[in-house]
Amino acid sequence: MKRWTFRLKGKLMEIGESVVKAVILHQVGNRLREEPLILAEKCFAITESISQVILGGYFRGIFSERNKYVLSHESDMALNDVAHHSSSFFREEITFEELSKNLASHLYSSTHHPNVASGDLFVILFDNLKVDGECRSAIGIYKSESKQQYLSAHIDGQTQKLEVSIGINPDLIDKGVLIISGSDVIYAIDRLSSRTKYWIDDFLKAKQIPDERVKSAVATGLIEKVRENIESPTARQDFYREVIALCNSKEKVLGEEIREVSEKYVHPDLWSKELDRLVERKGLVDTREISISAKKLQAKLSRIFNRINIGNDIGLVIPDGLIFSDAVFTNDGDSILINVTLERNNG
Repeated sequence: MKRWTFRLKGKLMEIGESVVKAVILHQVGNRLREEPLILAEKCFAITESISQVILGGYFRGIFSERNKYVLSHESDMALNDVAHHSSSFFREEITFEELSKNLASHLYSSTHHPNVASGDLFVILFDNLKVDGECRSAIGIYKSESKQQYLSAHIDGQTQKLEVSIGINPDLIDKGVLIISGSDVIYAIDRLSSRTKYWIDDFLKAKQIPDERVKSAVATGLIEKVRENIESPTARQDFYREVIALCNSKEKVLGEEIREVSEKYVHPDLWSKELDRLVERKGLVDTREISISAKKLQAKLSRIFNRINIGNDIGLVIPDGLIFSDAVFTNDGDSILINVTLERNNG
């Protein structure tokens, strides 16, 4: 049996001894297009080979720091349908079949846009997932909105035959979520989120736990917003110098440290207001403590600050190693002379 082990933020997860206990499939149409919801009554019979395919794709493929979320609700967490139904199952108040029907019905009612694709909804019960040595059960919910073509070859003596079959690739998850008993953290994927956002926002009502990549994007977005609100090109470069000096002094940069620098150049409320806006727009768990790699942040900022507006709708791309110092415009009526002063980055 294959053994897969993951360490996510101190949690050691072993899935090599996990098993697929039950699988059921419902067909979920788009209610706005009057497509039906077809609920199955019984689970599939599971063979060892099918179990290994499911474990290798649907189970292993969802574990990642970037897929970590928490279920939420705008008013009362008890009103989150996915949390309510899964908790009822883990408390053994409902059967697995009842759980799967409740989830399928909730997904059907969560369709608020005619472009939401119909698809097959797999609800899978996993068991014997080890989290820090403790065995847990987990519920996997996966909606397949796209099917792929496969070639299969049949050779019987001298006779060779190719056939085209259509099926679901468990290694390419369209939409999925894994809910582990006794854990507030869920693992969610929405590969087709650019089309519609109903899986995360409406069905799960989940907020993302930002990983280093997301935190870095948030910090960069905040710095760009501060830069946009600094009117003077020289002051913008002074802000850049201070932030770069901060990056040069340590391996990790805290958001609070960048905020303190920004407040020298813009209104003190700008940072917190823009942070709230970004957190809400990106659907993130409230993240006041941002800690990011100084080296990676510096590389991103170089690309941002190399392009500056020196005034009169004129922009410059500054070479690496140089910083904008001043620009003097002389207008003699027929032409405009621009005298630009650049300084070396090291002073």
